[in-house]
Amino acid sequence: MKKRKVLNILLYLVVVPISLFLLFWAMNAYGGWYGYQKWKYRGGTSSISESKKRGVFVKTLNYKIIESENLHDFKFTPYLERGFKVGLHISEETNIVRNSQFPFNLSYDRNKKDSIALNILNMEKADSSDVVWSYFSNAKLNDTIIIEIDGARNKSGKFISGKIKVW
Repeated sequence: MKKRKVLNILLYLVVVPISLFLLFWAMNAYGGWYGYQKWKYRGGTSSISESKKRGVFVKTLNYKIIESENLHDFKFTPYLERGFKVGLHISEETNIVRNSQFPFNLSYDRNKKDSIALNILNMEKADSSDVVWSYFSNAKLNDTIIIEIDGARNKSGKFISGKIKVW
């Protein structure tokens, strides 16, 4: 009798935690990855190295900082890349967007430690856009894009701001 009671307690100590783990794992997989359905939406990269790794990098663009306050060591490199979507089951998979009028994204390689906002002031110069991305029909900009930098402090603690022309 005592042996059976010990066996039942041991069974509960093993089966219940494993069952709870599997239940939470399934809920996380469905609610996290499948809930957001990331594979349905177009994405972009945040660095040239990531863009090259995914095989979507097209070219680096020219830029000039035209107005600045405390932008001494500011890292910023604009580039064009092909638009893509991530895979159904893995975000490292790259599916290049092929059936689109606007197959190219404008992206920026910048210092991720700077907590800044980059606002495109003349979004109408892009062929198409949404809140985050600017899209283009060709691998070149038709006109100069002006980007406003706002909301960060540099290493010295000074507020930084400015405007950048990209062409």
